[in-house]
Amino acid sequence: MKFTKKVILSPIFLCIACIPICNSVNAEEPQSIQSYVSVGVGWEQLSYTEEVPELFLVASDTEVNNLVLYFDGTKRLNDYFVSLKGILPVTYGDTQEYWEKAGQYVQSNSLAYRRTKVDVFFGYILNHLFNPYIGTSWSYSHQERNDFQTSNTPGVTKISITEEVNSLSLLLGFHGRMPINTKWSFAYFLEYLHPYYSKVENSSLAGWEPSNIDGYSFSLTGQLELLIAEKTALIVQAVGGQQNWDGSDWETVGNSQVKWPENETIFIGGYVNFKKYF
Repeated sequence: MKFTKKVILSPIFLCIACIPICNSVNAEEPQSIQSYVSVGVGWEQLSYTEEVPELFLVASDTEVNNLVLYFDGTKRLNDYFVSLKGILPVTYGDTQEYWEKAGQYVQSNSLAYRRTKVDVFFGYILNHLFNPYIGTSWSYSHQERNDFQTSNTPGVTKISITEEVNSLSLLLGFHGRMPINTKWSFAYFLEYLHPYYSKVENSSLAGWEPSNIDGYSFSLTGQLELLIAEKTALIVQAVGGQQNWDGSDWETVGNSQVKWPENETIFIGGYVNFKKYF
């Protein structure tokens, strides 16, 4: 006759046995969005070009380098989050801009170019890799042109022309974070912007203010984060993207026909930030 021995485990023993297993699983789960503030300083390069296709007029691709401040903050609200981030120019350089008409040189001038940008958005937390958000973005750009030279006029014309562009855009984006180990992690922001308000002002054309011009912008940001102390991190950040404006219609100003040219800005930048969780 064969006898078997039956062992009965109590619920308490099962719970105790499960604790180390459950803890190890939770410890390996990547952390999702947390509340924090971050500030830093960095460099931004703006590569600018504009054109008037009807006149075969094109400005050369001009690169301007600026020193900028970066700020970023997020507050988590259960399964949601609200964020504020932006860049502020500290200094701005200038460079030469060259114009061609039908492939022939017609004008050159110096160009100083800077931009300010502030984003406010609200998002939903899905998981650590993919969290959608929506919001609004305010952008202000300032261009100053000096020392004009033309192909048919000798010497330099010492005048200054300033152009300012204010815009508000619908912001759609995704944010994710991927831990590498206990100290290092990587995060990204992928964004698309579509303007719903824009206004252009030019100091040489008083009263001419083209508005509500169509365009778009997109950007990708990557952040490499190192936890240097409890709730304190150092971040190296890189960003790249593009801003396009379609230009305005032709309008009569005085005895002239004028328009805001089609233009494109390709921007890249790098920042070093300090981040504090709370």
